[in-house]
Amino acid sequence: RRVSASVLLIALSLHRGAPMLPPAAAQREDNYPPPGNLKMAKPLHDACVEKTGVIEAAIKEFSEGEIHEDENLKCYMNCFFHEIEVVDDKGDVHLEKLFATVPLPMRDNLIEMSKGCVHPEGDTLCH
Repeated sequence: RRVSASVLLIALSLHRGAPMLPPAAAQREDNYPPPGNLKMAKPLHDACVEKTGVIEAAIKEFSEGEIHEDENLKCYMNCFFHEIEVVDDKGDVHLEKLFATVPLPMRDNLIEMSKGCVHPEGDTLCH
């Protein structure tokens, strides 16, 4: 199965896999994401911020559950998934590769949320 990087980044960024909840309900625990994960992702984050021009405030709002339209943010998501090598050249996320990169406590939520996902079509790889 393939699903868009945007959908999966939403899934990974929200507390306990609840992207359909309003922003107030999407609050995370204070220690999430774990500092080690943030440290590991920082070089990828920095590279994608530079490549896409996304502003940190947009990433922070999204991470806190405030889903909004932002072309640079979508391109950042696409870049990040390319950097961790879970997408192909068409921008399709390969779930089996992604599942292998997700910590076990999050994996079941991600697997459940990805059921029924279809390949979305957009004008660019950022969609």
